Amino acid sequence: MTFLMRFFSILLLAAVAGCGPTPDLDSSKPAATGPAPLRVIIRTAPATFWGKPWGMAGLELEIAELFAARLKRPLEILSISEDRVIVDTLTAGLADIAVASLPELSLWADRLVFSEALIDSRYVLVYRDNVPDLENLPLGAVALAANESAYAFAREHIEFINRIRPYPEFDAYQLMRKVDAGTVPMVLTQASKFELIRSAHPNLKATASIGGDIAMGWAIDKRGDRALIAEANQLLTRLRNSGDLAELMEKHLPGEPLPIVDALTFDRHIEDRLSLYWPHFVDAGAQSDQDPVLLAAVAYQESHWRRRAKSPTGVRGVMMLTLTTAKEMGVTNRLDARSSIIGGAGYLRKLRDRLPGSILEPDRTYMALAAYNLGYGHLTDVRKLTEALGGDPNRWDDVRETLPLKADKAYYPATKYGYARGWEPVAYVDNIRNYYNALLTRNSRVQALAITDTAQGSQ
Repeated sequence: MTFLMRFFSILLLAAVAGCGPTPDLDSSKPAATGPAPLRVIIRTAPATFWGKPWGMAGLELEIAELFAARLKRPLEILSISEDRVIVDTLTAGLADIAVASLPELSLWADRLVFSEALIDSRYVLVYRDNVPDLENLPLGAVALAANESAYAFAREHIEFINRIRPYPEFDAYQLMRKVDAGTVPMVLTQASKFELIRSAHPNLKATASIGGDIAMGWAIDKRGDRALIAEANQLLTRLRNSGDLAELMEKHLPGEPLPIVDALTFDRHIEDRLSLYWPHFVDAGAQSDQDPVLLAAVAYQESHWRRRAKSPTGVRGVMMLTLTTAKEMGVTNRLDARSSIIGGAGYLRKLRDRLPGSILEPDRTYMALAAYNLGYGHLTDVRKLTEALGGDPNRWDDVRETLPLKADKAYYPATKYGYARGWEPVAYVDNIRNYYNALLTRNSRVQALAITDTAQGSQ
């Protein structure tokens, strides 16, 4: 268990303990002053919330921070992954609001009050070979994750009576992999989860939407403070109308699923290449205090995890180090996989630490990746050019838009380091984000490593 998760567990235990008998208070002590903390539930998920060695970041966290600032209250976070536990925590009075997209299911209507819809959700049956007949589903044939919203959804629809088999020990992704393996006939889940995994499992298919679109939004306990929902609606409306919500989603979400052809190659390389080098990524992550999954994504972009990879410009190895970088990081043999991975991880960390403190995560990581590809000097040029053009040099989206100008003769002659193929780091960072997402959604072992101690992951 990471420090972050231990911290959240302590918060939750403290809240539970607070439900017991209240101790006598010393009336001679001054009462606490200031606004009460805003206790917010954020869903634990790679795409929406990152608990990484360099700190906390994520879509829901950033919106929660904006919400707490709007209310002028300190933020207290509970990180929970399962829908049922989110609902139970809210109704137990252990949190004020869930800043997580929960479906507005009728089964929860007497327990929760929802905000305006953030997005719409659909439920589908995921299968492999034979199209399910909704009117004649076999008894117990429909698998679903017992702690996810699909269970509540199924209980609202007559066609699933006596047809479902809840699995408390598996999530939807694990169950869909079982469908592909032929050990489970079908799974009821949200269409968005199927879209994430389908490129990794091209044999899987999904039915049309069952029951139509369902709105998803924030939620409070029905007995909670209705003013919170009113404030939440005002914030979400402002973010949506200003375009800031779309920007936040682009900033934090990991990218598009890989095309099916690329996905098949990627899956093969997980088995025949990454399996050999994964312990080195774990060690490199521990030594440099970075996410080993991110380091593996970088290496796939660089070399497709090939130990003897070589470019026409002479960079070599799994992390494609130049001679200069290898010497700087103490790597004497660039073709040694472990040395290359440790050296590349250290160099990426060095670039991240070198960036100004004004650049926050995840922008800091994206810019460090761009510097790994293009060079720190060129990135500094682009940040200065971004500011000169009226953009924010601390925001990756603004720098990303400016990067191609490094190859434009109307701009690059005035920069310190001159011409560079500025479009390349744009694609480079986008690809790494996609590979990172692919690692999290494809391989259960790697996915587990993303939320547990890296030392435990080496096995």
